[in-house]
Amino acid sequence: MDERETAVRPSSFNIVVPLPEGGEALLFHGYSGAVDLVRANVAELLGSRDNGFSAALKTLSSETVRQLRQRGYLTDKSPGEEQEYVLKLGKCVHRAARKHASPGTLLIPTYSCNLRCSYCYERSLRDKGSEWLETTMTPETAEAALQAVTRLGQDRRPSRALTLYGGEPFQSRNSRLVRLLYERAREHGFRRFSAITNAVELDALADLLGPGPKFSFLQITLDGPPEIHDRRRFRPDRQGSFRQIADNIHLALEKGVQVSVRVNVDRHNAEDLGALSDYFQSRGWPRNPRFRAYCSPVHGGACGRKNRFHFDSHLDMQNAVQASLEQEGCREAHPAFEVASFTHAVRKRIARHLAQKNGLPLWKTAFCGSNVSMVLFDPFGDIYPCWEVIGHPEHRIGRYGPGFLDLDPGSVERWHARSVVEIPACRSCAYLFFCGGGCEAFAYQATGRFDESHCFDFPRHFQTAALLAYRDWASRGPET
Repeated sequence: MDERETAVRPSSFNIVVPLPEGGEALLFHGYSGAVDLVRANVAELLGSRDNGFSAALKTLSSETVRQLRQRGYLTDKSPGEEQEYVLKLGKCVHRAARKHASPGTLLIPTYSCNLRCSYCYERSLRDKGSEWLETTMTPETAEAALQAVTRLGQDRRPSRALTLYGGEPFQSRNSRLVRLLYERAREHGFRRFSAITNAVELDALADLLGPGPKFSFLQITLDGPPEIHDRRRFRPDRQGSFRQIADNIHLALEKGVQVSVRVNVDRHNAEDLGALSDYFQSRGWPRNPRFRAYCSPVHGGACGRKNRFHFDSHLDMQNAVQASLEQEGCREAHPAFEVASFTHAVRKRIARHLAQKNGLPLWKTAFCGSNVSMVLFDPFGDIYPCWEVIGHPEHRIGRYGPGFLDLDPGSVERWHARSVVEIPACRSCAYLFFCGGGCEAFAYQATGRFDESHCFDFPRHFQTAALLAYRDWASRGPET
């Protein structure tokens, strides 16, 4: 039987990315994992929803139609049947991901911080008072947290990576605690150490920095050239922090640490990133393969509020920064400075997808580790699933302490079982297994529900990222 004689329709999960040269397009299928380069007329046909589809289908050869069906672009399933298939597939993939994931472990030695950043999304925690903020993990609490992680890893791959978070973990007054955590974590089998730190007092723990079993990765924030940064990220006495942070970034790089510099961008500093890029180059950091810098829009946090200086999305931020750079006469910052950081992350995922030759597609059912296995242990014995909600007990998923670990199954499932297919609005989206459903914490902030999506303008990011990834792939050749 001629393949064209069987009742088929374009799949609801086709993604068409037109190439700017015209005549061809990239074609992705949302759940089969297929990706192909097709002629423009084929792409137009597969994006068709009108009555001309049947006639247009007859212009294709039987072999072309057969391949399009085999790849999933043409289907005899109804839209509802496709969604049912996606639901079953996503549940299976997410279940396997949870089963094989090791706990993503973060310890919060204290909620206190040695800076008073103007936009801090944890600012609401200051309302709890100085005594609460200044509480730190005791040696007994630290040991209990590490034992709890060991217990969590008994039914899956044991955790070997530990991240410190806060507050600010690397305060000099906490150096004894950090050293204790590091030594005890190594005894518990941890081999990779990282931290999210403001780096103001990082030099107090310089001997713990380096490759291998030391703290080998740091995320550190700089928000612009010195005069801009110091107006945003200052000490309690209003003294700026740029110089200490920059010198400690240099120290970390010299010690062989991977440093990811985050630039929190809002309408106050979007026009100053060209000068920051110039500063990076003056220090020689972009020539170091262990250095990376990226932009991220300031937000009020999942438990906070947006204000008029916040960008509505990554794309709004990106467009503002690019416009500023072009006004200064440069198209973009240094290549090591990722202005379009979210697009860049999507680009890397698509690049891996294009390079996939054998095995299963790279389905993404979760936006981040908070929907798989992430756990954060705070100094009060509370366990949280996401750093956006720490310090707010209504979002905790359990408690721990010397000799006990008490997880609430319902709370754990609400976070770790949230896959993109559990979000009703996502089941009909062609991008679902590339996106993962977006941030659960932000979805809750916006809607009051955990089973809603938070898309970050994902389709628009995908269209740009797919073109960039394809050009990279084509320039290297398909066999590399």
